[in-house]
Amino acid sequence: MLKSIKVWYSRIIRSKTMWFSILLAVLGVIQASMDVFTPYVSAQSMGFLTLLIGILVAVLRVVTHNSLEDK
Repeated sequence: MLKSIKVWYSRIIRSKTMWFSILLAVLGVIQASMDVFTPYVSAQSMGFLTLLIGILVAVLRVVTHNSLEDK
């Protein structure tokens, strides 16, 4: 079991998409718990940020060709 966890972890570390997902999750936790970004991002800008995140995910999908199993 430990070997399979190490293999899974080594695959995730090499994935740009997973790094981006982890970053989004961490930022979401920070925002939910401390409301840090509200003073800097207006409600109108939130829609633009959501659009930008969607575009970045699409770009990552195009740039990354291999599945996690292939890494």
